Amino acid sequence: MPPGGGEASQHGRTGKEQSDPPEIRRRDDSRPAPPFPVVASQKRRQTQPASEVVSVPEGPLVEILARLPYRSLCRFKCVSKQWRVLCSDPSIVKRATQTLSGFFQYGPAGSLRFSNLSGGRPLVDASLPFLRPRYQRINIEQCSTSLLLCKCWKLESEKDKFDFIVCNPMTQQWTVLPPIEWLDQDNGEPESFELSYPFLVFDPSVPSRFVVFAPLWESIDVVPIYSWETGQWTPSRGWGHRRHGAVSAECVFLNGMIHFLHLLFHGTFITILDLEGEVCRKITCPDGMQGATTPGYGSVGCSQGLLHAWYMDPHDYQLSVWVLKDYYATEEEWTLKHTVDVPKLFEETESDQEEDYHRQEDGSCKYQMFAIHPEYNVIFITDWKLVSLSYDMDSGRVHPMCTSADFFGALPFIPCFADLAHG
Repeated sequence: MPPGGGEASQHGRTGKEQSDPPEIRRRDDSRPAPPFPVVASQKRRQTQPASEVVSVPEGPLVEILARLPYRSLCRFKCVSKQWRVLCSDPSIVKRATQTLSGFFQYGPAGSLRFSNLSGGRPLVDASLPFLRPRYQRINIEQCSTSLLLCKCWKLESEKDKFDFIVCNPMTQQWTVLPPIEWLDQDNGEPESFELSYPFLVFDPSVPSRFVVFAPLWESIDVVPIYSWETGQWTPSRGWGHRRHGAVSAECVFLNGMIHFLHLLFHGTFITILDLEGEVCRKITCPDGMQGATTPGYGSVGCSQGLLHAWYMDPHDYQLSVWVLKDYYATEEEWTLKHTVDVPKLFEETESDQEEDYHRQEDGSCKYQMFAIHPEYNVIFITDWKLVSLSYDMDSGRVHPMCTSADFFGALPFIPCFADLAHG
């Protein structure tokens, strides 16, 4: 199915999924055994000598399956009991290739659900039942590729008392972020700060590792960082001379660094931090983004291993997407990858646009590009009213994803089955 999922609109078509499962055929005695290891129950049912049975050695087969997408492993489980056991092996599942599988979608009154990119039964239970025995109310604050940062209230706890949780919904492992505490570097006295707005950073190349940034209200020149290695917070200093905060809501992890987009009046740029919170570099945004200060219309992302930036003009809703092909060049050179008239994707007429003009005077976003596919030239856009869709920048095809009035934002999710590291 196309990366956008769902039924194709009149502009597109429904693609055919790749990696079809092995064809199931009734075997007679003259045909070889299926290409999975022969288990004991099979051997007892065989009428021919074991020496005549042809099977793929377990080692090579495991290596082959470990290179398949997780979605294909799920489909192969339906072939037979032997395939189900084999494709459920943790050593295979943890190594399986992962890609964008769907979105956590917000609905009315803070409700949350998970929608697969390819449709069908949700891959994830968005209610996070493994946290329910301890927590009564759970809000997903952020999804960093495969890990969730959640704000959780305990059973019968006061309204202002909550925990911040980092969890992996696929393995159901989770850890509670501790209070921000350390010894003052000058006098050795203990210092403590309120944990209010943590920001999760996850490294997909080392899936058991994560760090959390926590900007402080009390200080702009110190940023606490929680490390999976120590299980503690440490201060990252050196921000006092800067005219902007350390982090922003628009960010992407790439090349072992976290990239934060800053849309400010005095300039639009991307700050690059390492996992210790030190500023390593600053990238100037494309010329078409300079002066863009309206929140919600610009962001950054990673697709096909390259840094992308996009901006939608809040007046005519012309969307521009740029790519930074040479990441390590001394002078950044952005390439305009694609432009599109967003209202036309939603089949709006001029009268529809005129009707909505006054509604947008309050500065709210009429449209928003909320994600880019990590492997394809596909972007995801919503009109915040009735429709969310995917758009293929190569073919121009549009695929509707959601056609109801209950879309209030979405968080892209890539499953990961690695164990969550604890300090």
